[in-house]
Amino acid sequence: MRTFIPAVLAVVGCVSGNGSTSEQAQVSPEEARRALAIVDEHKSYGRVDDELRWAPSLCRLPMPGVSRPSTSMDAATHGQKLYSVFAKDHAGYPDDSKPGQVVVKESYRAELVTDPSFVYSPESLSQAPTGDDHFYPYAERDGHIYRAAELAGWYILYKVDRSAPNNDEGWVYATVTADRKVTASGRIGSCMGCHETAPHERLFGVPTHYVP
Repeated sequence: MRTFIPAVLAVVGCVSGNGSTSEQAQVSPEEARRALAIVDEHKSYGRVDDELRWAPSLCRLPMPGVSRPSTSMDAATHGQKLYSVFAKDHAGYPDDSKPGQVVVKESYRAELVTDPSFVYSPESLSQAPTGDDHFYPYAERDGHIYRAAELAGWYILYKVDRSAPNNDEGWVYATVTADRKVTASGRIGSCMGCHETAPHERLFGVPTHYVP
């Protein structure tokens, strides 16, 4: 059984295997502005698994968006972090992404919960209003509970027409650190290497409804 160790690097997203920042130099001012504009607006998209969006059709209280442990084995990119996913077009996520779709993976440092009395129970949050952000910042893994602590950064994908320059089957990748530095954008080779195997048109997808 693999142990989830909450020691991570500050940069979220994809970097080359040797830690090179060569891709950072290729970020144009226009790409940087686009990535930062997405960072500024992504909260308004809503988390893909926040069931408040589906409340009129549910016969129970809506579940909140939840924190999820990364399945990546690479601690230098997504690995060892918790995350939550936002999508601009919820109806098109993850199987019907058209130009204009934006998907943001907001990443957090994982903090081990050491209180033995704490019980993982996202259902409890669904019983009371929590303001604008209906989010349960805890996750379970390998018999332990972790809390989504401080922000680690954002990993962004946005869809453009395939005829546009610098895209991967229509997708443009971007990585932004918690202090708003755009570290890479465009056709990021290390990101493409993973996402070319994703089952939903370069997206891996997370459940959009609660599955007990």
